[in-house]
Amino acid sequence: MKKYQYIIFDIDNTLLDFSRSEYYALQKVFATYGVVFNENTFNQYKEINHDLWEQLEDGKISKEVVLKERFKRFFLANNIVVDGVLVDKQYRGFLEERNDVMNEAMSLLTQLKSQGYTIFAGTNGVGQTQRKRLASANMTDLFDGLYISEEVGFEKPDVRFFDYIFNDARITDLSKAVMIGDSLSSDIEGANRVGIDSIWFSNGAETSDKTYTKKVDNLSEILELV
Repeated sequence: MKKYQYIIFDIDNTLLDFSRSEYYALQKVFATYGVVFNENTFNQYKEINHDLWEQLEDGKISKEVVLKERFKRFFLANNIVVDGVLVDKQYRGFLEERNDVMNEAMSLLTQLKSQGYTIFAGTNGVGQTQRKRLASANMTDLFDGLYISEEVGFEKPDVRFFDYIFNDARITDLSKAVMIGDSLSSDIEGANRVGIDSIWFSNGAETSDKTYTKKVDNLSEILELV
């Protein structure tokens, strides 16, 4: 017997390997502007980007600020003045060239679809970029709906992001819904705020945070839990 009917999947580093795609895209961006890509510059960008996304999730800044400022601040720290909006557009173009898929993701989605689950993508990010990446990975048709923060108007973990999904998909019994993702701060926290179960995809990571309902190290384990 199915425990859930509605499964909401995060995309980045849950179904699509964003880390691998990001690594490729950043190499291209850095080369375009003459910055050496190495561990130091990579971590420097990651720190700036993480800080901005953290502020976004806390509701302190808008997504427009994130996309405008992350490369502007990074390159300025390397004594290069750039148009942050233009560089971000170039970066997302490089991201869209990739279709890196997490291990077992396609098999999991295909099996869930064949067993009659209603599957949604619930992801933070830019609409065009996320849709292109899903299409390139041949995943789009496996979802019953794509909910992307830029298009929804709210970011996970904002309850309004999830309420939008529930209202649009006409989900009234929240006990039948589960959120699956790799981020404790957006996926799991968001699920907790709206009162639905969550499955944390740890991908081998460890945490003292036990706010998730269930934890899996591999995507294949999800079939047994839903």
